[in-house]
Amino acid sequence: MLNLNASTSEGTIDVNTSSNSGAPNGILWKVLIFDKFGQDIISSIMRVNDLRENGVTVHMLLSQDRSSLPDVPAVYFIEPTSENVKKCCEDLQRGLYDSYYINFSSTIPRPIMEELASTTIMNDTSDLINQVYDQYLNFVCTNSDVFSLNQSEVFVNLNNPSAAETLIDETVDRTVNGLFSVIVTMGVIPIIRCPRGNAAEMIANKLDSKLRDHLMNSRTNLFSDNSSSNLQRPVLILLDRNMDLTPMLSHSWTYQSLIHDVLEMRLNRITVDSDEQMNQTRKSYDIENKDFFWNKNASSPFPQVAEDIDVELNKYKNDAAEITRISGVSSLEDVEQLDLSSNTKTLKSAITALPELTARKATLDMHMNVATALLNKIKDRQLDTFFQIEENITRQNKNLLLEVIRDEEKKDPEDKMRLFLIYYLSITEEISQEDMGSYEKALEAAGCDLAPLIYIKRVRQLMRMTSMISSPQPGQGSGFSQNDLFRGFSTIGNKLTDRLKEGGLGGGFENILSGVKNLLPVRKELVISKIVGDIMSPPPQNEPSKADDYLYFDPKMNRNSRSPRQHKSSFQEAIVFVVGGGNYVEYQNLQEIATVSIITMKRERKKDNY
Repeated sequence: MLNLNASTSEGTIDVNTSSNSGAPNGILWKVLIFDKFGQDIISSIMRVNDLRENGVTVHMLLSQDRSSLPDVPAVYFIEPTSENVKKCCEDLQRGLYDSYYINFSSTIPRPIMEELASTTIMNDTSDLINQVYDQYLNFVCTNSDVFSLNQSEVFVNLNNPSAAETLIDETVDRTVNGLFSVIVTMGVIPIIRCPRGNAAEMIANKLDSKLRDHLMNSRTNLFSDNSSSNLQRPVLILLDRNMDLTPMLSHSWTYQSLIHDVLEMRLNRITVDSDEQMNQTRKSYDIENKDFFWNKNASSPFPQVAEDIDVELNKYKNDAAEITRISGVSSLEDVEQLDLSSNTKTLKSAITALPELTARKATLDMHMNVATALLNKIKDRQLDTFFQIEENITRQNKNLLLEVIRDEEKKDPEDKMRLFLIYYLSITEEISQEDMGSYEKALEAAGCDLAPLIYIKRVRQLMRMTSMISSPQPGQGSGFSQNDLFRGFSTIGNKLTDRLKEGGLGGGFENILSGVKNLLPVRKELVISKIVGDIMSPPPQNEPSKADDYLYFDPKMNRNSRSPRQHKSSFQEAIVFVVGGGNYVEYQNLQEIATVSIITMKRERKKDNY
C-alpha cells in the first residue's frame, strides 16, 4: 500500500505520475493520510522511521486541517464510511495533492463507492484519483501471531439484555468483516468450529456464508489455497467470552500480561508514571519488532525477566569494557571522537560495533524502567497477596476472603472485587444467602461497585460455568507458593529502584535475584487451551471432549455433504478468536501448550526413526 500497491523484488516502485519520481534510491516520496482506525492499524506495527523508509515524509489524520502540497502524491488509508468519503472529496476539490491513492481498510459498500464516484464526477476531480483499493486490513496486529479487531464494548453489546437489535447486528457484522479480512490476509480458507447457541454461532454462520458467497460469485479469488485436503487447512475456532471469565479477572504473572494489567499498554506502546520527585511526568516506550529483550521475555514469568535483565546488563558492561579497552579511551562517548583514518582494523571494528551497543543500552534502560514501575505497582497494591490466594482459590475460606476485602492497606477496590469474582466463579457449591450478604457488605464498605457481581451471578446461573473451570490438581505444585515468589519480589523492588537512582545501567543489580530463579508459578491448562487441544487433536471416541457438540463449517464444501467423521478431523494450525475479547494470559497459555505439543511430536518422530 505504501508503495502505491506496486510490488517488486526490491520493494521500490517506478511511477511517473509525480514530479518527485526521480528521488534517490527509487523511493517515491509521498504523504500518508489516515483516519483514527487506520492510524491504530499502522501505529501498532510501524514507527516513524519505518514510514520514512517507505517514502512517507508526512503522516496526518484525515480530520486535521492540512496545508496544500500540490507536487506530492497522497496515500489515503481510511474506513469506507460516508464521512470519510466526503473528506476525501473535499481534498480533491481543494487540490491539496498531486495525485490520490485511496485505500479502504475493508470492503467498500456499493452506496459508498457510488457516492465517491458521483461526487468526484460532479466536481470534475475523478481524473486525480489514480487508485481505489480494498485492502482487507481492518484488524490490528500487536505481535506476529496476535491480532485484534480493535472494537470496543463488544462484550457489553452482545451480552446486555437491553441492547438494541440493530446494535447487536452491527457488532456481529463488523466482527464478520474483520475476520474475513484476517482470512484474506492469510490467503487460505479455514475450517470453522464454534459452540452452539451464542454470538460465536451467529458470527460463524455469517462468516461461512460470506466466504461461500465470495467463492461462488466473486470475479477475483482472494485466496491462494488450492489444496483439497482438510488436513492442510487451518481451523478457525470461534469462542464466546462467557465460556470462562476467570482469566479476564485474574492477576497476571508474566511480563507482557503484567504490563497490560498493571501499567498502560495499547498498540505496543507502554506508558508509565515517572518518580514523584520528577513531578510524576508520564513517559512512553514503544515496543519494536527488533527489541531483542521483549522478543525473548514477553511470555516469561516476571522473576525470570528480572534475572535476565541482570544477565543482559552484565553482558553489556563486559562488551562496553572491551570496546573502551581496545580503543584506549575511558568511556563509550569518547569512542565516537576517534579518528578512523589513523586507527587499526581492530579499532575500526570496535567503532563499527558502537551503534549496536548504544541501541542495546537504550533497550535495557527501557526495560529497567518498566520493570521498576511494575515492582512499585506490585508493592503499592500488595499484589503478592492476591496472586497467592488466586493460585489456590477454591481452597480459601470465608474468613480469609473477608479479611483481605476488609484490609485497609489494600487500597484498590478493583483488586478486591476481582478476587471475589474469581472465587465465586471457581467454586462448585452455592454460597448461602447469609455468607453472600457478608461478602457484599464487605465489598461495599471497601468501595467496590457491585454491578460486576450482579452480572456474574446471572452468568453463573445461565452458563453453568463451574463445569468448565480448571483448577490445579492436588500434588501438582512445584514445591513453593506464590508467597515465596513475591517475597522475592519485595526484595527485588527496593534494590532495583536504588540501582536506577544510581545512574541507570551503570549501577547494575548483582545478587538481588538470589533465591528467585526457580520460583515460578504453577503451570495450568486453561479452559480455552483444553477446547483448542480437543479440536486440534480429538480424543478417542470413548473419551469425553470439550468440543463434542461444537458446530463444523467448511465454506469450500456443499452444506449438505457432511461426513460424520468431520468432527474428529485433526489440524496442524489453528486461529483462535474469542468473541468479546481474549487476553495475554490465555494467549501465553496457548503458546505453552503449542510448544509442548511440538516437542512431543519431535520426540515421537525420533522414536519412529530408531
